[in-house]
Amino acid sequence: MTMSLEEFRESLTRPDLRGSLGLQLTEVEAQQVAADPGSTQSWYAYWLSTQPAAQTPPPPAQDAPAYDAPPPAFDAPPPAYEAQPTFDARPTAPLVDPYGAPTAAPVDPAYAATAAYPGYDGAATGNAAHPGYGPVADGEPAKKRRVGLWVALSIIGALLLIAAIVVVVAFTTARHWTKVDSPEKPETFHSEEYETGRYDVTMDDVNPCTVNQDWTDCTNQMSATYTAACADVELTETATLLCTEYKSAIDEMKAQDGDGYYVATLGSYGNLHRSAEIDTRQVSNDDYEPAVTHEAVCYLGFIGECE
Repeated sequence: MTMSLEEFRESLTRPDLRGSLGLQLTEVEAQQVAADPGSTQSWYAYWLSTQPAAQTPPPPAQDAPAYDAPPPAFDAPPPAYEAQPTFDARPTAPLVDPYGAPTAAPVDPAYAATAAYPGYDGAATGNAAHPGYGPVADGEPAKKRRVGLWVALSIIGALLLIAAIVVVVAFTTARHWTKVDSPEKPETFHSEEYETGRYDVTMDDVNPCTVNQDWTDCTNQMSATYTAACADVELTETATLLCTEYKSAIDEMKAQDGDGYYVATLGSYGNLHRSAEIDTRQVSNDDYEPAVTHEAVCYLGFIGECE
C-alpha cells in the first residue's frame, strides 16, 4: 500500500526512512522540502509517478501537479517588495460638486513645488531657471560653439603632432644593447682513478722451485707462473721487460735440461704477480652554464632598459 502525504513528509525528516524513498535529496534539502507544504506535495506527486504501475496510488493532493522529472529541492517564495508611492506631476481637472460649483483640485506636492508663483510671468522676465538672464540672439550661441570647437580641435591636433614627433625621435635615437641576466658559469672538474686496460707485473722473492727437485718440474712451474702473469694481456713497459727476462730464463733452463737433472741451488727468480694498471684522470662535473642575455632597448636615455 502506497504511503500517504503525511507519511511521505515524515519519511523525509527521518534519515532511516528517507533512503527507501529513492529520492536524490541531501539532509538539508529533505528538511526544506518537508517544511514547505508546496514542495512536499510536488515531491510526493513525483515520488508516486516513480512507483510500479501494479500499485494503485491514492489520488494526489489537491493542486499537486504530476512530474516526469524531480521538482526542485525547495521552492523559495519570491521576496516581497514594498509598494512605492507614485506621483502624477500633471495637474488634474477641477472637481465639480453636485451643486455645479467647481472646487479646487488636489495638487501634487512635487508639482506644486515647481509651479509658478501667482502673478509670475516667465515670458516677461526671461529664463525662469536663471532669473535675470535674458534671451540672446539666435546666431550668437552657435558661433561661440563653433569657435570653441575649433580651439579644442587645434589643441588636440597640436598635442598629437608633438606626440608623433616625440615617438619618431625616440625610435630614431633608440640605443640597443645586450644585457647579461646571468653570467656564464665555467665547467669544473674532479679527479678519479681508473683502470687503463694494461697490467703491471711484479716478482716476489720466493722461488717456485725447491732444492733436489726434478729439473723439468722446476721448468714447468716457472712456465706456469709466467703464463698466469704475462700471457694474453697488454703489459706496461716495466712489466714487458720483466716478463721478457723471465721468459729468457725459462728458455735457458729448457736448453740445459737432461735425464736425471735436478735442482742443486735456487736462483734469484721468484713467483710473478699481475695487477691492473691504475691511472688518474680529470672528469667533468657537467656544470657548465652559458650566459643568459637579452637584447635591451633604451629610448630617450630614460625610457626602457637604460644602463
